[in-house]
Amino acid sequence: MALAIQKTPSFIETIVGVPPFKKLRLLTAAPAERKVKPKPEKKLPLLTLLDAYIPNPNAVNTIAVLTTPAGTPLPPPVLTTSPSQIKELLELLVKITDEICYDNVPVAELKECAAKVFHLYQVQDRDSDTSVRVKLLELLAGLGCEFPTEEGLVLVIDYFIYLLRKETAQKVLAQGLMCLYRLGQQSHARKFLPLAYNTQVAHLAKEQLRSGSTQTQKNAMLVMGRFATCHEGERQYVWKLAFYIDAQDSGVRAQALNALLTLGERGAHLPPVLYKRAVEAMKDDYECVRKEALRLVHMLGNRHPDYILGTTEDMRMIDAAFSKVCESLCDLSLQIRVLAAELLGSMTSVSSEFLNQTLDKKLMSNLRRKRNAHERGARLVTSGEWSSGKRWADDAPQEQLDARTVSIIASGACGALIHGLEDEYLEVRTAAVGSMCQLAMARPEFALTSLDFLVDMFNDEIEDVRLKAIYSLTAIARHIVLREDQLEIMLGSLEDYSVDVREGLHLMLGACRVSTQPCLLMVVQKLLDVLSKYPQDRHSTYACMRKIGQKHPHLVMALSGHLLYAHPFFETPERDVEDPAYLCVLILVFNAAEHLVPIISLLPTATHRHYAYLRDSMPQLVPQLPIEGASSSAQQRIDDALKAAGSSAEYLQMILSHIGDIFSLTDSERIDLLQTAQANLQRLGAIDAHMYGTSNFLETFLSAQIQIEQMQRCARTQRSRMPLKESLAELIRNCLKLQHTFSGMTYGDVLQVKQLRLRASAIHLVLVVRDRSQSALGPCQMLLQTAGDISAFMKAQAKKDAAASASTKPKTPPSAQPDSFTRDLLSKLDAITDPKPGRVFREILPLVQHAPPLALPPANSKIRRCMASILEPCPMQSQDNAIKVTAGLIAAVPFVAEIENLQESQRADLRIKIKYPDQNMHTVVPKMSDFKPIMTELGEHETNVRLRTTILLSHSVWTEASLVEIQLCLAVRPGSELELCKPAKVLFAPKPVRRGI
Repeated sequence: MALAIQKTPSFIETIVGVPPFKKLRLLTAAPAERKVKPKPEKKLPLLTLLDAYIPNPNAVNTIAVLTTPAGTPLPPPVLTTSPSQIKELLELLVKITDEICYDNVPVAELKECAAKVFHLYQVQDRDSDTSVRVKLLELLAGLGCEFPTEEGLVLVIDYFIYLLRKETAQKVLAQGLMCLYRLGQQSHARKFLPLAYNTQVAHLAKEQLRSGSTQTQKNAMLVMGRFATCHEGERQYVWKLAFYIDAQDSGVRAQALNALLTLGERGAHLPPVLYKRAVEAMKDDYECVRKEALRLVHMLGNRHPDYILGTTEDMRMIDAAFSKVCESLCDLSLQIRVLAAELLGSMTSVSSEFLNQTLDKKLMSNLRRKRNAHERGARLVTSGEWSSGKRWADDAPQEQLDARTVSIIASGACGALIHGLEDEYLEVRTAAVGSMCQLAMARPEFALTSLDFLVDMFNDEIEDVRLKAIYSLTAIARHIVLREDQLEIMLGSLEDYSVDVREGLHLMLGACRVSTQPCLLMVVQKLLDVLSKYPQDRHSTYACMRKIGQKHPHLVMALSGHLLYAHPFFETPERDVEDPAYLCVLILVFNAAEHLVPIISLLPTATHRHYAYLRDSMPQLVPQLPIEGASSSAQQRIDDALKAAGSSAEYLQMILSHIGDIFSLTDSERIDLLQTAQANLQRLGAIDAHMYGTSNFLETFLSAQIQIEQMQRCARTQRSRMPLKESLAELIRNCLKLQHTFSGMTYGDVLQVKQLRLRASAIHLVLVVRDRSQSALGPCQMLLQTAGDISAFMKAQAKKDAAASASTKPKTPPSAQPDSFTRDLLSKLDAITDPKPGRVFREILPLVQHAPPLALPPANSKIRRCMASILEPCPMQSQDNAIKVTAGLIAAVPFVAEIENLQESQRADLRIKIKYPDQNMHTVVPKMSDFKPIMTELGEHETNVRLRTTILLSHSVWTEASLVEIQLCLAVRPGSELELCKPAKVLFAPKPVRRGI
């Protein structure tokens, strides 16, 4: 054995008999200098401070935890440390966990740091303070969560299993299990933890259930719920967790129920016999236990709806669970009442008897009201009848009837939703209204029954509850027809001070149907009265009138003469077409005439001219009608072109194929043809609204390509005239517009846009250096930033492609690749060590001069453009009435705008730009609370929002009133705003201060 481990002699040890100075000379002989490779910079320098507490830091990388007992290494010697050293180490660990940053840390360094923390944990004294080991486990879990691969995560889990099996301190065990739960959440999100490790961790947690610490038990249940496999859930874990439903500690009981819920949500089979245990847990004294038990009852009822419970009567589990959830609506806890009201809406498989009972507070027996003993005795006395003797024991006391012989629906469902709607807290009322809406959408017959109760909620004192009731009634509008008494309550809410409530009612009235002519006339008259009181509601009122006309053409036909003041014998005076009330009536009648053409014959002659005007000014509100004498407007020509063109997608493909042929022509012929194609794309967006985003994206891309072609000519010759600064700024603005105002782009689309911006930045730098009239530092810096951005973008996509190719999923097609110009430009910029403008200019000039044209991206119908339309201040009325204010003071102007296709990432960049006549510009950042989603009949719109705020205007004295422009834009970078709409102009007149006598 000694020979086997004998070390081979070194070079100096082989020299025998050499004088000492010669040995010294050999030792001091300096070897030839070698270039030492610099060590990579550590991304986690804070963890190097732990080396002082490790006995042999150089041996940390050799540590390996083997799963076999024979391969398990011996633990390192335990260090005895003083209390002061323990305190210093604890303070250092707290500092590391608070300040550590895991940005772009390589996997090798993460493994090294994890091994270092593991080694430091092993050398700790088990009898010392447990706080150090708790912080070490927390740090190890943080490192494990950062591993991007399966190998690193498995390594950290191995460390935890090895350490926790040897740990006895309950505080450390509880923290270790919580860290494993964190790792489980991370691996569950990435879905790459092997199945064997799930089983190992779940068995480890199962062993810790026998612990005497309640915190350890609760954390073990957390881990079991997250790591237990679905096929082993019922066989090994469900019944083990069900045993702890009756534990002594309330937290353990609640966590056992929560772990069962987690297993059920992950797909494990929960047996229906757990229902009785969950019902018993609903009677617990602690709110946390009742809350989890309520959720478990709801889950079991939905999982096994047709399971027959073993009671005296055959009752489906979904009906019994529905009754128990209804009982929780009378719980003392607010949180449980809210949860019960929310859960009722998802129990759509309940029987109709139980569902209808939620709207009636009277207890039912065989669908008849159950009278109490006092009422039954009083009825017997007042009848004055004696026992006839024909029936056995017909005069027996009713109180002694056996309860099992009476069929009574469970009392929990009686009036449950009514209790929820009448609750003192708005959270319960809101949840009850939402559940009633969900049940009504699934059960049309229940929608008719619940209509009166939803209408009553319009009078709630809280605005959010009223809005919830309005939107709920809008969702179930297709199942109901409104009566006159219900309309009176609804129309009374139209005068609400809240603009959101009024607009919600306009949406709801447009979605509902009324039964009679007086009902329709009542709705129209009330809408016109409220419009005169709130003129700012005209847009939502117009949309409401449009929907009402489309849904009630026959009723509108009967009332058209009354609404238009048309007389059968006398000529009535022509009404003002700018009157909002008259506009509402016209929109109502014209939309009804689209579905019932004979209405046109009942219209006065002046109405035909008004139709032509409205068809041009409001094409989205007024449909196309066969009215003789109406002028052939631009919109009519667009509609005819749309019908003649056939499919818009085919026409777009034809334009793109022509553009591909144009790129093969010479430069002199190419520009004019590309401009013609650009005009065709612009017209296509005007014809077909669904293709606007795609056609506008391609049109903007082609416009930037044309500008690059024209500027490329200037860069090829020295004597050519330099383009204006405005042209360069317009090119950069088009590139920014492509990059920031369009959504729904694929990787290929984004790559083409970034390549276009790279070309524009290169052209910009070349032209600025050639001009020599301005500094080139800014364009050079912009080019380098753009090159770094596209390089990082392509590297990130390459990593995704590599990960996708390594996975077992079906192979995806390879991503788009950059063109030759982009590759050559990036390689030249990478080779420049000192990127000064002159050096960069000389390197990229040949590439820019001979760059081939960039191909257009393929047509993508999912592309949408962010656009805005300003509703207030109104463009037509704001220039008539001047806003007068004393100079130096502030005038508040209401501002309302609708923004389409606004992404979450764009909200922070949205700005309101105010431009005064003296060219001073102010930029206002709207509050996030001012953005509200636009409601539709199907619910909230995902990307369309409404911005409602107030703009403050102030200026010094002007001699006369002047126009102030208000515009919405995206501030994508300092000094560059991308306009989303045309400016709204307001007449503003700051007056001089009046001096008193």
